[in-house]
Amino acid sequence: MLASVLIKCLGLTLYVLTLINLANVMTVQLDVVLTGLNDGVLIEYYGNDYIHVLTSGLSDAFSVDVFSGSSSEQYRGRVYMKLTKYVVNLTDTSFIVVLYSVSPYVINVSRVSSNNVLVDILKSPGNVSLQLMFRLVNNLSGVYGSQRIQIPPYLKAPLWNIAIIIASLIMFTATAVLDVRDYSQVKKDRWGIGESIALVVRYLTYGSLIAFLGAAIVTFGLAMYSSLVYYTFNFEVSWLLTPFLILVINAVTYYLCKWRGWYDVIDEE
Repeated sequence: MLASVLIKCLGLTLYVLTLINLANVMTVQLDVVLTGLNDGVLIEYYGNDYIHVLTSGLSDAFSVDVFSGSSSEQYRGRVYMKLTKYVVNLTDTSFIVVLYSVSPYVINVSRVSSNNVLVDILKSPGNVSLQLMFRLVNNLSGVYGSQRIQIPPYLKAPLWNIAIIIASLIMFTATAVLDVRDYSQVKKDRWGIGESIALVVRYLTYGSLIAFLGAAIVTFGLAMYSSLVYYTFNFEVSWLLTPFLILVINAVTYYLCKWRGWYDVIDEE
């Protein structure tokens, strides 16, 4: 327990010194494309003197192991970070490793992605903090490309979600248009633009409700599938945000039309 506390204090001290003494910081940025389980980074380092190591935190989808020791008058260690849980909505993130030693040392960086290994050999001089910044790119779906416009995670929705919404709204809108035509012929003098809008809004409310329920069923089904296959339950509430907002907008509009009395002619016997 005491050793763990000392290591954390040492790491914190190293990080503070790194921030204060920016002139002695060397930064290396690398990309790691995550395509499946066990993809990640293996950092092996060795030198003549003790090498301090500080790593950033990651979500529970990753595991980070740090090993160090001395042999043959040489200090050696390694940092092994890998993806251990399959997460459907894994967002791009960063993993930072800071190393420091009073003497020069060598670092071997192995980036593992889809069973392919890219090896980088780095040499750091003494009294310099080496900051390795790894951008972890989510490519679990097999589609990878640069995204020029960054969309907030809570506004992102999968294609099947959008497809459910569009299909439901199109079907109910088509039915509403047909009913508007029939009602306008049956209730000629009493039918106006307000009644037409109200009828379309009613059908859109029904359609958005069906879309929301469909999205909820599919989202829960994918969460159960992930739990059974990958042993991690991941219910994406953000996937329901778009259909829920559409449902709320249509429901509010529906009650405004009802408040205006536009459904009196529609609902009369």
